[in-house]
Amino acid sequence: MGRPINHKFFGNLNRPYNNFATGGLTGVGGESIATVSVSNSGTLYSKGAVVTISAPNITGGIRATVSTTANAAGNIAVTIANSGTGYTATSTLSISTASAVTKVTTGTSATTVIYPATTSGIYVGMKVIGTGISASATYVTSFTGAAVNLTWPNATTISTSVNFVDVGTGFAGIVSALTTTTQNALRITTYLTTGSSAVTGGDILKQDSSRKYLVQNSQGRGVVKLSAGTGTNHVLEPGGMQLIATDFGGSTYYVLKLTARRVTLTDRSGTSTALVTLTTGTGGVKTGSAKWTLGAATGTIVTLSNA
Repeated sequence: MGRPINHKFFGNLNRPYNNFATGGLTGVGGESIATVSVSNSGTLYSKGAVVTISAPNITGGIRATVSTTANAAGNIAVTIANSGTGYTATSTLSISTASAVTKVTTGTSATTVIYPATTSGIYVGMKVIGTGISASATYVTSFTGAAVNLTWPNATTISTSVNFVDVGTGFAGIVSALTTTTQNALRITTYLTTGSSAVTGGDILKQDSSRKYLVQNSQGRGVVKLSAGTGTNHVLEPGGMQLIATDFGGSTYYVLKLTARRVTLTDRSGTSTALVTLTTGTGGVKTGSAKWTLGAATGTIVTLSNA
């Protein structure tokens, strides 16, 4: 099939998720999460509140995660813990408050300490409600062993069930930027034989030949073949893959064959120039050959579409 193309042009290279072809954990493309932006830190959240990032746009990607912290006022701050893979658009942040719990509790009148039967499920910042709890807004401030410390003294002696509730509200945030330094991979459009439509985006997982590739897109995984599509509109059919090349003059071509150094091309834009000479072959199809790059086209060297 000629010398195969380098694996570095396959899949996602966001560390530590090296691409599928080199034995990594995932072969999906897209980007990782670079930054998140909190437009409203909210108030009165407990330390049990959790912020999550929406799932990757590409099937098989790794969901990014953030570390969530709440200060004494219940304002939420987040930092990226795992930047994930497979994102192609900015994503959303959502928050889940800690689940409310009810505990059989004891406490002495006029003290700021209560003793639940168990402290599991109770977090600093939770509001405490129940018979004997001060009428003022009372919150958990800390733990001392089995004791739960409160912001206000108990109104009376407590020997009943008490509710612990996360009353946080107002948090809002988004993923504000994706990475832009990931090693570029080939930008492809594929139509799996098991798919329902042509999909732009995805990854080459393995090169079977200079024309056939194992790929993964948002609809699954399968083997496809380089194609210009059918008809004057170049409609991609099941089992096909389109990869576009652009020459120095701005003319575009469909790639029909790809090796480490050269591509076989057919006209796409209808405005091909002498930069890539196309000759009529079997079936009246015009094809030509050129060297390729992922950088800027120069002379007769074409640029392969990449992301």
